[in-house]
Amino acid sequence: MPKYNKPRKTWQYSNEFKVKAVMLSLIEGVQVKEVAETLDIHPFMLSRWRKEFQEGKIVANKRRKLTGVVSKAEKELSRVKRLEAENRKLKQELGFVKKVATVSCGGTSARYRFIQRFGSELGIKRTCQWLGVSRSGYYDWLKRQRSHRKHQDDDLKIQIQKISDDSAGRYGSPRIWKALLTKGYEVSRKRVARLMQELGVVARVTRVTRRAPGIKRFLASGENLRPDGAVPKSKNQVWVADITYLKVKGQWQYLSVVMDLYSRRVIGWSLDTKRTTELTRRTLMNAVRKRGSQPGLILHTDRGVEYRGSEYQKELRKYGIQHSLSRAGKCTDNAHMESFFHSLKAELIRETRFQTVSHLKYALARYINDFYNRRRLYSALGYQSPMEYERIAV
Repeated sequence: MPKYNKPRKTWQYSNEFKVKAVMLSLIEGVQVKEVAETLDIHPFMLSRWRKEFQEGKIVANKRRKLTGVVSKAEKELSRVKRLEAENRKLKQELGFVKKVATVSCGGTSARYRFIQRFGSELGIKRTCQWLGVSRSGYYDWLKRQRSHRKHQDDDLKIQIQKISDDSAGRYGSPRIWKALLTKGYEVSRKRVARLMQELGVVARVTRVTRRAPGIKRFLASGENLRPDGAVPKSKNQVWVADITYLKVKGQWQYLSVVMDLYSRRVIGWSLDTKRTTELTRRTLMNAVRKRGSQPGLILHTDRGVEYRGSEYQKELRKYGIQHSLSRAGKCTDNAHMESFFHSLKAELIRETRFQTVSHLKYALARYINDFYNRRRLYSALGYQSPMEYERIAV
C-alpha cells in the first residue's frame, strides 16, 4: 500500500455533538440519512452513535450548552421539513384546482357529490370553501334520502352494464342509448354518456393507424427540380427512378429501375427480396457504370425512404447528381416510370406464372435488355425503340 507522508487528520467530535445528533435522529419522521447529510457526517457513523447511546457509552450532559453547529443543524432540519410540507400542500392544491374546474359551473348537488368523492383526500373544510358551499349544508345533504332520479340512475346503470357486456364492450354511448330506447327506457343520450363515465364503461375503440412523427417536416423537405415535367433535349440530362412489386410463389420481389427520360431507355435495374436503400443504390451504380454522369445531371424519384437514405444521398453527391423529388401527393410527377411499370406488367407479368426467382430474373433480363430497349416500338418516340432513338439523335 502507498505510504502517506501527510495523512488526513481524523475529526474528533465532542460528546455533546454526538448526543445532539442522536437526539435529532430520534425525532419522529426524521431519517438517519437526513440528519447525517445535514451534519456532514456518514450515516454509518451516526448509526454507530445511536447504538452506543443505547448501550450507555454516550451519555447526555444537560448542564453544558449545545454547540452552535448542532443548533444550526436543528434549524436547517426544521426548515427543510417545513419546505417539504409546503411543497406537498402546493402540489395538492394544484391538483385540487384542476379537479374543482370540472364542477365550477355545476349546481349545488354536483358540488356536494364532488366533496363526497374528493373530500377525504383534499379536506372537507377546504373543499367546501373552494366550492363556496357550507359544511352544514353538505352534511345535511349526506343525510337526505336518495331521490327518485337516483334510483332511476341505479337501474339504468345495471342496464348499461348489461348491454355493454352483451356487446363484449364494443358499444359506445350512441348504441347503448339506442338499445335502451328499444327496451322502452325514456332517457337522453347525454345522461347515458354520464352514467357510462361514472361506471367506467368505455367502448373498445382504438386508432388503427397513426401519423408518423415528423411527417409534415419529411414531406416539406426536398424540391422538385422539374416542376413543368418537360422532356430533356438530350440523353444524360434527366434520369428517373422508382420501385415496383412483383410476386413469386406468394413472396414479394422488389424491382428497382433507373431510366433515361430522354429516350425512355432503362439504364439500370435490380431485383431483391427486400426494399432497402442498398437495392436502389445498387441500381444507381449500374446506371452510372453504363452511362457515366455529367455535370447538371438530375435524378428524379418519389419521396420513398429508399431514395432519402444517407447511403443513397452519399452516392448522389459523389457523382455530382442533383436529386429531384416528386411533390407530396403528386404521383404524376414520376409518370414516365409509372408508364414503364404498367407496360412491363401488362406485357410480361400478367398471366405468367413464375416458378422461381431465377425464372423471374431471366424473364426480366430478356424483356428489358433485349425487347424493351432494343426492339419495342415506343409511341412517344415516333414508334422507334429507345436504343434506335438515341442512335438516330447522335
